[in-house]
Amino acid sequence: MTGLRVVLVLITAGLCLISGTNKLIQQPWKAPVWTDSLYNPYNIEPLTLPQAQEVYNLYCIRCHGGQGQGYAQEHTAQEMPDFKQDWFRQQSDGAIYWKIREGRGIMPGYKLKLSDEQQWQLVEYIRDLSKPFDQQKNPFKSLKD
Repeated sequence: MTGLRVVLVLITAGLCLISGTNKLIQQPWKAPVWTDSLYNPYNIEPLTLPQAQEVYNLYCIRCHGGQGQGYAQEHTAQEMPDFKQDWFRQQSDGAIYWKIREGRGIMPGYKLKLSDEQQWQLVEYIRDLSKPFDQQKNPFKSLKD
């Protein structure tokens, strides 16, 4: 029995080590299908993007970078999305909203920390960041991280 325990411990430790350090093992993060039916109930106003930028700079920039390029990839085994990649841009607003609310891995969920309006503002801001820099609408945009 003790030999079997040793084998199980080694297998478990190996799986933990692999899943903690290898980005290829990580499963794609897909929101539930029903999130595609969620839409922003708030009006987009002139201050929506600047307000969202403040929230993004407080909670998101240290991992996602100033232009949403996945800055923290070198610091963690969890893959950070580049907001400009096609697979990311093809997600629905509802899927992005759900991911902001729920979190995954080292990304915390913000459903209790941010208001519903702030979460939707972040969706709009991330959509803006996903565009080429010269097409972004935020009047306070910056290339600085």
